[in-house]
Amino acid sequence: MWVRARRLPEAVDAEAAFAALYRDSPYGFWLDSSRPGDRQARWSFLGDAGGPLAQVVTADVWAGTVTVADSSGAAEQLSMPFFDWLGAHHERPVTMADADVPFQVGWVGYLGYELKAECGGARAHRAPNPDAALLFADRVVAIDAISARTYLFALDDGSGTAEQWLTETGDRLADLAPAEPPQFGVDATPLRLRHGRTEYLQLVDRCHQAIRVGDSYELCLTNMVEAPAGFDPWQAYRRLRQVAPAPYAAYLRFGDVAVLSTSPERFLAVGRDGVAQSRPIKGTRPRGRDAAEDAALAAELAANPKDRAENLMIVDLVRNDLARVAEPGSVEVAGLFEVETYATVHQLVSTVQARLRADRTAVDCVRAAFPGGSMTGAPKLRTMELLDELEGGPRGVYSGALGWLGVDGALDLAMVIRTAVVARGLVSYGVGGAIVADSDPVAEYEETAVKATPLLRLLGAEFTG
Repeated sequence: MWVRARRLPEAVDAEAAFAALYRDSPYGFWLDSSRPGDRQARWSFLGDAGGPLAQVVTADVWAGTVTVADSSGAAEQLSMPFFDWLGAHHERPVTMADADVPFQVGWVGYLGYELKAECGGARAHRAPNPDAALLFADRVVAIDAISARTYLFALDDGSGTAEQWLTETGDRLADLAPAEPPQFGVDATPLRLRHGRTEYLQLVDRCHQAIRVGDSYELCLTNMVEAPAGFDPWQAYRRLRQVAPAPYAAYLRFGDVAVLSTSPERFLAVGRDGVAQSRPIKGTRPRGRDAAEDAALAAELAANPKDRAENLMIVDLVRNDLARVAEPGSVEVAGLFEVETYATVHQLVSTVQARLRADRTAVDCVRAAFPGGSMTGAPKLRTMELLDELEGGPRGVYSGALGWLGVDGALDLAMVIRTAVVARGLVSYGVGGAIVADSDPVAEYEETAVKATPLLRLLGAEFTG
């Protein structure tokens, strides 16, 4: 099989394109680079499960099963670990199109936090939604924000449908009407926290006890916010991307589960050349009320010893994770303690890179690094055991990864943070922060409120306490 491609003469509006092509699809995706001017946010990819070679795959860690459904709806349930299945099916013998686009066809979706049970962690809590959900996209629209170009890709199985799709989709996008403003509005919505303010402060104290006895150096303690979801997830996502544009934003639809992400963090990317990169974030400040306050907050974040210590511990953890699958001596820190500014927060970001060994694949690298160290703490395995006990419930999609895995062996996955999950009439939104020896419990609780800002603005809600 091979990939057919067509380049359109003009860029198209990604939001209008998704609305026209995929809004009503029960399984669809928009990997949405919604932060203008950010080179990390160059590409947006759109598609659904409507192609003849499409598949939808879900995993259940507790049952130990992987379910694979094809485009006809026929499903097969396999008893095997998800990462074993993914390692066997990530790459396919496909001739790629001659186009300098990182993702042409392949898998798109999320890997939930509870997959840690396949990566050395414990099977502690059962998530209400699939532990992984991936869609095999044999038809993809790619939009380049830098060159203002649009590409169409279709996996050709010799039936002639690929060329037909390229022509029909090109014609539809040529006549694309501008997107109407989002039709989204809700009354002030009550929020429910898994751990209220008093309980969260007590959990921070228990983290300090674990640090004092040497069980951990840093614990990423998280909380879960829930609210009624009496709204259209698509309209909510359109509003959310206005409130908090981000380089790894995404809208995923897997049947009754919708994922609305404004993530700023790259969990892991692996190129066709075998170079892996992770960009962990540790350290957060709110945006200021004016330019002077904003600059002062960014400068304080850059110089703060506690935030630098948190960040450095995670950098060391990521270096360790990548070293398990990397060529000896290839792991390097390409950037350390860099402040990046987003719509609602400043973040402290570092960059770790490595070259994979010849006998290791991109999926091996994901398995070695999952879940991302910036959402666990260090040492990873023991800290995850402690967090299972402290948090008292599943994280689900939150703290996992989402993005694309190409049939050529490359991938790019974001950390699932700043992300709303809509399912069963509820919207859930995870927030957390790294607890170290000198963390102040009240400040840590307030940091979780800052990280919930996109959801709070969306729902017109207030963070309790």
